[in-house]
Amino acid sequence: MKSRLLSLRRRGQATVEYVVVSAAFLGFTTLGWPFLVQMIDALGKYFQSIYYIIQSPVP
Repeated sequence: MKSRLLSLRRRGQATVEYVVVSAAFLGFTTLGWPFLVQMIDALGKYFQSIYYIIQSPVP
């Protein structure tokens, strides 16, 4: 009986750890989403400016 109770506690602890890690990933993703969108937009502008410089007629 004691080993069964111990295994149930371990299973509960693993479930709690999984939920905490999942919630942390979801929370950090939600909080970081606007920053990520800005970084992707900045990367697009950076590449557009590089292509503009490469295609410019000035030697």
